[in-house]
Amino acid sequence: MPPMPRAGRLAALAALAALAAALAACKGKGKEAPPGAAPPAGSGAGSGAGSAPATQAAAPAPAADWAARCEAALAGAPQVKPARRVQAIIDGCRPCGDWTPLLRWGVLATDGGPKAAEIEAAMEACRAFCKPDAKMVFLGTLDAARGKHAPKPWRELGEACGAEVSAKPDGRYMSAPYFALDRIARAAAAHPRLAPLLATLELPLPPLSLTGGAFVLPSAPAIVPDAGAVHVTVSTTEITVGALPHARLGPAGVTVFAGETPYPGAKVAPKALAAALDKLSPEPRARIAMIAPKAMAARRLIEVVAAAGAHELVLAAAASGGPEGWSLPGVVPVALSPVAPGAPAVAGVPASLALTLGEPADDALRAIKDAPADKLAAPPTISIEEKATVEGLAKLLGALAHRDVPAARLRRARP
Repeated sequence: MPPMPRAGRLAALAALAALAAALAACKGKGKEAPPGAAPPAGSGAGSGAGSAPATQAAAPAPAADWAARCEAALAGAPQVKPARRVQAIIDGCRPCGDWTPLLRWGVLATDGGPKAAEIEAAMEACRAFCKPDAKMVFLGTLDAARGKHAPKPWRELGEACGAEVSAKPDGRYMSAPYFALDRIARAAAAHPRLAPLLATLELPLPPLSLTGGAFVLPSAPAIVPDAGAVHVTVSTTEITVGALPHARLGPAGVTVFAGETPYPGAKVAPKALAAALDKLSPEPRARIAMIAPKAMAARRLIEVVAAAGAHELVLAAAASGGPEGWSLPGVVPVALSPVAPGAPAVAGVPASLALTLGEPADDALRAIKDAPADKLAAPPTISIEEKATVEGLAKLLGALAHRDVPAARLRRARP
């Protein structure tokens, strides 16, 4: 047989190459990615929306051995204070890549936040969209919500996907950190080394109302980033009590535990407060977080402290170290008690530091700074003026905590 001409040989080789490429493509079809793995670029896996657009940013790739780092984070989490525990787990567990584009979604790109394409790519990497409508409503509300930190995109995702993103039966917590915990929970529960570490792990959740709103908590120079299990929440018109919400992670994502009456709990009259706390916190002298908005008049708290009976109330303040967008409470470690008007001095008890809290609190703060140690041996008395706020009281109590003062007494300032 005569040799094939050179042009014919080239055509045959091209045909063989095309056939090999087609066979490789067929062989790759139908393979399912492992839990937490990013879908192939442009596949649209998990979104139900077809191929990704050509302008979409590359999905953040998970770490080569994300499970090893996650194992260390989960094993060490019980030793981390509750208000910082969630961030420690999010930092350590990245089954679908870097969480930064999602955690910073509310920051406009012009202010240093991620681009919309980066947010979309991160969501695709985590298979966030259970159906095409979920992707449409999330991305459709994203731009309008950015810069305002309004959680509407996440609420829409929760409405569309329900239990697939841990938004059922209660979707009030839907947010970027909550979504990250959901994906971490599912991936870790499927891993033989990680699943046992989830069994006893408890994570605090923000104290959100049924509509997803929350008080703006005061700040304080000294806090303990652990609000405990029980709360008393005080507004200008109501007192409510209940269990603070917390969560556990498992194969179905995030399971929320909120007690018999989810936050803000059951409404109580002042005269019934001590009995209600007896049922929620039977341990004697247990400290209970008192949550109040920072702009509220501080005098409102005197009545609540007096009504708590033997229970020691400590003022809640915003804790640092939590996920961006979440307001988790800690407490200022100064137990509060009331002073009855005109209470006489007690024989044998040294005179305590007398403080007057006004608005601003500068004079009282200077008095604490300059007080000799013997003046702080007994609980200081804080006389609260009409215009003093919860924010000012938190700063004052934080200054006392810095001086290792464990308790203080409250009363109204005389006109």
